[in-house]
Amino acid sequence: MKIRSIEANAVKVGTRYELAGQSDATKQLPGSDYIRFPPYAQLYSQLSEAMIVRIETDEGVVGWGEAQAPIGPEVAQTIVERVIGPAVLGQNALDTSVRFSDMYETLRVRGQVTGYQLDAIAAIDTALWDIKGKVAGRSVSELLGGRFRDTLPSYITGLRAKSREARADEAKAWIEAGHKGVKPCLGNGVRQDAAELESVRAAIGDEAELLFDGVWQYSFADAVRIGRVCEDLGVGFFESPLVPEDIDGHARLAAELDVAIAVGEPLRTRFQFQPWFRANAMDVAQPDVMRNGITETMRIAAVAEAFNKPVALHTGTLTVVGMSASWQTAAALPNFLIQEYQPVMLKAFNEWLREPLKIHNGHLVVPKGPGLGLDIDEQRFRRDVDSSVKIGD
Repeated sequence: MKIRSIEANAVKVGTRYELAGQSDATKQLPGSDYIRFPPYAQLYSQLSEAMIVRIETDEGVVGWGEAQAPIGPEVAQTIVERVIGPAVLGQNALDTSVRFSDMYETLRVRGQVTGYQLDAIAAIDTALWDIKGKVAGRSVSELLGGRFRDTLPSYITGLRAKSREARADEAKAWIEAGHKGVKPCLGNGVRQDAAELESVRAAIGDEAELLFDGVWQYSFADAVRIGRVCEDLGVGFFESPLVPEDIDGHARLAAELDVAIAVGEPLRTRFQFQPWFRANAMDVAQPDVMRNGITETMRIAAVAEAFNKPVALHTGTLTVVGMSASWQTAAALPNFLIQEYQPVMLKAFNEWLREPLKIHNGHLVVPKGPGLGLDIDEQRFRRDVDSSVKIGD
């Protein structure tokens, strides 16, 4: 079964991803839709952006995949069109490992082994797994070796109400809806963050999971200080405490604190995760299917398991394509911990589906249909496509 065509779509919809309620978008970049939420340095968009690929085989089977591209989806789109798409066009769509290698090797020796290059590869890889499942009549999770679970305990990322009291109420409501935990995005300084964590813990009680994203904001000394607060409050994990290049600092922090250190969002391959594992610089691995691809995520999870590390798949700005790919992969992981969930994104993109993704008592229901288990209404999908390129017939 040959890959006949690859279509890469930049998707943009008018639902802005708000990082946290205590941050205001006051820094608009000139001539763009992109903004900063002080105190964070990274860019966000006024829209929800993604890059979605649609692959069709010579037998008419269609597969869907997503690159997490919250900024500049046109970059990943161009990589599909000009670099990695031509490397797999006309090749067997069912040989997922071989196709991943075909794409990875295009620019590997030139140092293009991360960033947008891998994001674009992830989208095509996921679409090929979707095709593989549809041809076999089985879900991706079944093809990955079987399901350990049909539903996933989840945590909510970001509390977006404008006052601390309202954010605590928001957190309590999510727990009462059945979600296992909440993860405020902070990094505003030790005192302010400590007060926020204490407020949320008081609201959700001792049994719910309180997780914490430092958004790479802390110095080592301040990370230790807020880490002590995390220990006292029973925080499940402390995500992204230091700058993402500092493996040694994270290793020192993990040794210093009892709270688990979680890292993974910037990393794309098992080669990038391994130094962190060897240094004991992370306690929880957070690969992202839309940045790693299903093929590489499973490899990362296997290496994590060898180092006795649990996996909590990362998700950020994403559509239902990336959600289902993440959920299918998480269902097949023996070392799965908990699944990140973005309810704002589900609300924005679930209308693409004739049969929407479901949440039951706070648990994410993994689709049972073949492939990713999605039935995409292409007319609805194309309403959100900002630009599209296609190679092949």
